[in-house]
Amino acid sequence: MCRVCPLQIPFIHKEFILFKTFISAAAVSLLIFQIPALHAGGGQASKGVTLTLYGNADDLAKPYMKQVFAAWESKTGNKIDIQGLEGSNAEAILLTKFTTGDIPDILIHFGNYHLLNFRVEENFYDFSNALWVQDIQESVLPQTKVNGKVYGLPFWEASVSGMFYNKKIFARLGLSPPKTQAEFEALCDQMLAAGIQPIFCATTDAWPILYQYALDPVFDSPQGEQLLNRLNKNEIRYADIPQARAMLEWFKRAAEKGYYGKNFMTDRWDYMSEVLGKGEAAIVYCWDTWFDTDYDNASYTYKKDDFGLMPAFMGTADNGTFEGPNVNLLMVNKKSPQVTAALDLIDFMSKPENYNAAFNGIATNPVFKGQVTNKPSAQYQEVKDWVSRVGHASIAQPKIIGYSQVQGGKIIQSLMSGSITIDECIRQLDEDRINTLKSFTQ
Repeated sequence: MCRVCPLQIPFIHKEFILFKTFISAAAVSLLIFQIPALHAGGGQASKGVTLTLYGNADDLAKPYMKQVFAAWESKTGNKIDIQGLEGSNAEAILLTKFTTGDIPDILIHFGNYHLLNFRVEENFYDFSNALWVQDIQESVLPQTKVNGKVYGLPFWEASVSGMFYNKKIFARLGLSPPKTQAEFEALCDQMLAAGIQPIFCATTDAWPILYQYALDPVFDSPQGEQLLNRLNKNEIRYADIPQARAMLEWFKRAAEKGYYGKNFMTDRWDYMSEVLGKGEAAIVYCWDTWFDTDYDNASYTYKKDDFGLMPAFMGTADNGTFEGPNVNLLMVNKKSPQVTAALDLIDFMSKPENYNAAFNGIATNPVFKGQVTNKPSAQYQEVKDWVSRVGHASIAQPKIIGYSQVQGGKIIQSLMSGSITIDECIRQLDEDRINTLKSFTQ
């Protein structure tokens, strides 16, 4: 989930505005009124075909994914056998399947260096000459590529990540969103004194630790490209980067001070809506689209509009950071006997009338230049100038070879629980990354 240039959310929004100036209001209206009349992309797929699709179960449950898949099935008479894999183990399960030759017709995966594990050039269709490539936002396009070739359709959210806070709890305590790391930690201390858990973190699931937020500002900096190149060549290690230690000191300090609550080691992502909705914790690391697509808005006291967005503070950027989006890619197994139908699905999803129908009303910035029915989230709209000032591209996850959101999260789990020291934690993070890097270069 690789970027060549820094991706800033306001830049995407400006591209969207520029694109809209080239089409008349009448054309936009016509496009939107045509949305219900979905049609298949190339119309070349055989009838009665069933495609297998592997991916993270949570990713495949997104409403826009369900909508577009159902529309294609309805139009073509074909079916998609969606095999959603449990989030924290999805990567390992997929790699096992690929190793044994169990390759689906379509794989959905974030466009990062992990794709090299799936022998992407050997197994997946090269879309570099597809017409829809020209419709992808220039700042998103690098994420679709491996070695300069486009291997997947980026049908996903252009979300804004940071820390989301309960406005009503803040107001009750007389608190304002902090501007610095020190202010943030002082705010957490005030919450603890008032008997409120500051942060919810689904530590059990490992990936929601989201330590890439701490690393993005390090590599999206004047020295960042050089650091990244040296890290990927194994000329330096995390241990040689002072901010990596500062990040781990933050996680250890936050756990010891009780910022994550008493039971953080058993907290799971599945009940984050309940924790936030009942006000059991005031802050969460997350992305804005989640409140539109996943938050159980109707069931709890606090509604999605009760939450605001502020920078994520993880010890490495004094002013905090907002992260630009990673995007999931849909990739086609070029050796599949159902390759014609699989390509037809991708073609269908790439049509403006079809992706606009799927993203109609979804709180996201556009991935496609022709995307006009989405709506930037209320949280982003309130702080877009702040995002512009301290936002950073998503660098760590897509561009550090060997980076693992899950495995790295599990190592940091052990630090947070007190099982290992900071030195041991950073050694294990380096070891895991280097082992993966070596597997890519063999």
